[in-house]
Amino acid sequence: MGSSKDAMTVTSLTQAITILLREEIGIVRVTGEISGFTTAASGHRYFTLKDESAQIDCVMWASRTLSFRPKSGMQVVVQGRLTVYANRGKYQIDCDRMTAAGQGDLYLAFAALKEELTERGYFEPDRKRNIPALPLKIGVVTSPTGAVIQDILSTLNRRSPHCQIYLSPATVQGETAPEEIAAAIAALQSTDADVLIVGRGGGSIEDLWAFNTLSVADAIYHSRIPIISAVGHETDFTIADFVADLRAATPTAAAELVSQYDLDTLLQQIALWENRLNRSVQLEMQNYRQRLNLLSNSYAFQNFSDRLHDRAQRLDETERDMQKALVRHLRQATIKLASITAHLQSLHPLSPLQRGFALLQVGDRILSNDESLSAFDKVEVMRRSEIAKVKIEKVYDRPE
Repeated sequence: MGSSKDAMTVTSLTQAITILLREEIGIVRVTGEISGFTTAASGHRYFTLKDESAQIDCVMWASRTLSFRPKSGMQVVVQGRLTVYANRGKYQIDCDRMTAAGQGDLYLAFAALKEELTERGYFEPDRKRNIPALPLKIGVVTSPTGAVIQDILSTLNRRSPHCQIYLSPATVQGETAPEEIAAAIAALQSTDADVLIVGRGGGSIEDLWAFNTLSVADAIYHSRIPIISAVGHETDFTIADFVADLRAATPTAAAELVSQYDLDTLLQQIALWENRLNRSVQLEMQNYRQRLNLLSNSYAFQNFSDRLHDRAQRLDETERDMQKALVRHLRQATIKLASITAHLQSLHPLSPLQRGFALLQVGDRILSNDESLSAFDKVEVMRRSEIAKVKIEKVYDRPE
């Protein structure tokens, strides 16, 4: 046996192991289940990371930030260096990053894209445009099936039936969704839409991921039409929300934002403008009349009283002519608005039902003119105030 002079101290051995772990293994990424998670008064976090067969101690200092609240039983991915806690002679992971397992890569990708677009100025408040107060033509980018499009259409038809709606359908989930959403936004740029609603219903971060992609962010950023982002629920935030001109908590909320004024409100606004214009004209005429009276009563113009009276009479006639012209123009504007409203209402898919026509529906699908019926088909006949379920007995060509 060697002498004590040849033996290492415990401290020296621990230091040697620490250097060996740092140089030979370096930074590690480990996944496992959190056990015994505690936060000291100093803010430092201590926990054990384990799986079915092993466990390892971990420490994460208070200076290192977390984007979520860890707790025991949670599956996570940690990144850090292997080190030795000398007081107990145990090795542990000195963690500098921790993410929820299964979502960690997505959160990192989200943060990276957000940082990149921030540097590009995509989120700058100065570039965001105001949403029109009275939009008459509204574009919608979402899935053509499901509850979202039905909620949007129902809200718009109930609150602003005079509005024209352009639906640009797109898949909102899956590998092809980002490109389809971007293409749908681009397609609406050739229309005369006043505002666009881009969105979908709620879901997990994976479900909403199409709205966290560069292609969708670019499409929103380069849109010449103001865009309202309506993705998920109130607590869901995506890159699209940050780039859009306005974020709505839900798709229904977005539809409510663009339909604040119904037809009655518009007519009331026109009447208000008419009253204001009348008052303005009256006030101006009164001011001119007072100035004229002052001039006519002044010493310098005493000899011109007859001419002034003549001018006063002409002024009264001009006032009457202006009032008549004002009433005529307002009447024409009201007639034109009513005509436009009637035309827009006639474009509504269900407007033919008001004239006695009926629609044939098979399941959830309206039967078009190009589709044929067959004997024994079951269809629903939709009229203005009733729906009849019928069974086809015989089908024959209608004579020309």
